[in-house]
Amino acid sequence: MIKQQKKFWSIAWAWAAGWVLLSMGQVISGVYNSPNNGLTAFHVLGFTGWGIGAAGTIRYVRQRFGVDVYVTALSAAGWCIGALVAVALWLFWADKAETWQIGFLGPIVGPGLGGAIGGAFTLPMRVLSSPAAIARASLLGALSWGAAFLVFQFLAFYAGYILMLITAGLLAPIVGWVWAQVPWWALPAGVGGFLAALLASLSLRSRKPAAA
Repeated sequence: MIKQQKKFWSIAWAWAAGWVLLSMGQVISGVYNSPNNGLTAFHVLGFTGWGIGAAGTIRYVRQRFGVDVYVTALSAAGWCIGALVAVALWLFWADKAETWQIGFLGPIVGPGLGGAIGGAFTLPMRVLSSPAAIARASLLGALSWGAAFLVFQFLAFYAGYILMLITAGLLAPIVGWVWAQVPWWALPAGVGGFLAALLASLSLRSRKPAAA
């Protein structure tokens, strides 16, 4: 039981690390600056972060449900697509921030939709079963991961924004403006990623492994 608990908590820690890396990439690249500092850091840290979160999720599903290679491949494909959507939408809306005044949608809606896609492809079953069972599991996964990512990204984004406004100016003369912002974006992101994954993965924990 204790071992299973540790495996379950590992999903939350994986996504906490993933969201921290993504937030660091946003700040280092200056995604909302005009001009930005180059998007290499955002792409590298963003995809690395999503990769860590996805790997933690897939590992838990494999160990709990003993899924076969096809279910694993489906889950991996879903999280890859989800990562691409999350990063692409983040950058798309950030680019429109000055004209549309909706740049805040990027770090909220992008990861929310990415989480819904990844969750929809993460099936808590050992092998692909009936279409009806797959559809039910896919819908539950999409709703669980999508809603959790959307809500906690919203909270993490605005918490980070407020903390940055309050404190970054004090550190900027010492460490520079970029690194003065990093902790205040990363801390809410880490907490948000942890809580989002903890809540979303309850849909996995509640399912009992099928008998071999």
